[in-house]
Amino acid sequence: MDSKHLYPWRVIYPMQLEHIEFAPITIFYGNNGCGKSTLLNVIAERIGIKNKTQGNSNEYFENYVKKCTYSGDEEMPEDSAFIRSEDIMAGITKRRERFARMKAELLNGKMSKDIKDYGVSTRLYQKALTAPDEVDPSEYARLSRLSDFASTRSALASGSVDFMSNGEKALEFFRDHLFEDTLYLLDEPENSMAPAYQQELAREISLLAYRLHSQFIIATHSPFMLSIEHARIYDLDARPARMREWYQLENMQTYYQLFKRFEKRFEGNH
Repeated sequence: MDSKHLYPWRVIYPMQLEHIEFAPITIFYGNNGCGKSTLLNVIAERIGIKNKTQGNSNEYFENYVKKCTYSGDEEMPEDSAFIRSEDIMAGITKRRERFARMKAELLNGKMSKDIKDYGVSTRLYQKALTAPDEVDPSEYARLSRLSDFASTRSALASGSVDFMSNGEKALEFFRDHLFEDTLYLLDEPENSMAPAYQQELAREISLLAYRLHSQFIIATHSPFMLSIEHARIYDLDARPARMREWYQLENMQTYYQLFKRFEKRFEGNH
């Protein structure tokens, strides 16, 4: 793995952490109330991403942000984004409404702009099927979204898309909103997702970070996010907060003890 990442920022955090050195994937771990979402908001405000949680808009927060500094690229990537759990739910609602509109248009024999746009991109999908060696690595992230949209279009025609779960729609949301060469702050992105979807999201984050030069700063306590290979984890439950390996974290030890306790019940049930 190439150890050089695109945006080597350092944020000065004058309380528990003297400084934070970011990797391609940096994770803030901790139980509820540890401050991981607030820390994401501090970073977002300091580097100019205007999507912080409204509860952090007060004079104490603003004064604290002013005391923080960072080093790295002078300009953030243009499409950098802070994606919160409430943004994901809002996106799911919009997607449900869009599906309803597309379904109505299909039933009325019309073709929506979304489907027209998809038709233009079909050439890339066909290229991957007929000449995969000619597909640039940066296009594979797009392909995952396009191929998924193909199945969605088919589902729209049959009406089965109405039965997609929030977890499935949340994964679709990320496939639609995560791109290469971009910085993302994610606040508990695993919300609404079953373990299989969390694993899939973790794989896509790894692909974007280590192959397509994006960078992620994630607040989470999901074991599937925490166990992403090469992620740098800050344990905010520790006093003082410090870097730890994923298997050293309290929540991970809790899972381990649970499965060790019932280990024999899993044997032979593969």
